[in-house]
Amino acid sequence: MRALISGGAGFIGRHLATELRLQGHDLIALDLLSPQVHREPEAARAGFPGRMVVGDVCDADAWARCSDADVVIHLAAETGTGQSMYQQDRYHQVNVEGTRLAAREAARRGVPLVAISSRAVYGEGARVEADGTRTYDGVVRPGSRAADSREDDPHAPVSVYGETKSEGEQVIAAELGGRGSATVIRPQNVIGAGQALHNPYTGVLAAFLACLKEGRAISVYGDGAQTRDFVHVTDLTAMIGWAVANPAPAADGPRIINCGSGVRTTLRELADHAVAASLSAPVDIVHVDVHRAGDIRDACADLTRARELGTPSPRWCAADAVADFVRTSWDQPGARADAWDRALDELRDRGLTS
Repeated sequence: MRALISGGAGFIGRHLATELRLQGHDLIALDLLSPQVHREPEAARAGFPGRMVVGDVCDADAWARCSDADVVIHLAAETGTGQSMYQQDRYHQVNVEGTRLAAREAARRGVPLVAISSRAVYGEGARVEADGTRTYDGVVRPGSRAADSREDDPHAPVSVYGETKSEGEQVIAAELGGRGSATVIRPQNVIGAGQALHNPYTGVLAAFLACLKEGRAISVYGDGAQTRDFVHVTDLTAMIGWAVANPAPAADGPRIINCGSGVRTTLRELADHAVAASLSAPVDIVHVDVHRAGDIRDACADLTRARELGTPSPRWCAADAVADFVRTSWDQPGARADAWDRALDELRDRGLTS
């Protein structure tokens, strides 16, 4: 089988390429090799185990330059929650119009589409009240708790990034619904070796790593009790590989599947895991009274549908996934704490913090 992977040179794409090559698939990547993600674009190009087409997923001609494929896997996206709040046009263009072209390419070729969405479509998500009922109005009542997000929960994104991912799903349904095979995977917070450490929009764990290497205190925004579901990148690529091998029935419309560990980890626990995995002296963890626009309080995936479908079970717990990231990333260049300082300053300058 020949797989066309948009964003194939990126963090998830490289891990997926390794997995698919081990399964004997031939690979084509369509990737812009953006400098925000790739400090050494030629090295990224040379390191891809297949044919690399350098081009923009928003350019129909770039898709046309890709040779025939048996499946289209759409990973390419802009992913910075905070950055999306002041670069709305760019995020809409890549995450919505780029997804439209990916879906049209799959339809044109008559092949399945596997696309990566995001847990950000849920926003703050549902809550379970003291009496067991599930509510979606965002009100935190006494005795209620955050609920694990289900695939049929309503979309309620609170960031431009989440809005564009929600729109991207709608585009896939419009382009392929009932006519072509489409699987949409909604991952939680993905971590693992190979993240772009110089990119301050890749996630909080890269910022923690920079502080560890520089001997600076780790800053945790808010009270640190916010929860996230951290999924190792190889657990995500295993699910993508499963979706490639098990295409969704075309007549059913897009098949939506959550991907996560199914376990909540607080941001304070995440910082503790990072310090425990450090290859240098421990650093302090301090709490900073900052809230960034687009951030949510709680997130975790309900994996019931994934289990019912028979997708691969997650293999990594949060502590082991963090340790893997810290130890494999320690000697990689690019992690600088001041890059995250500057990113926060940009949000402050635009009135996007409180």
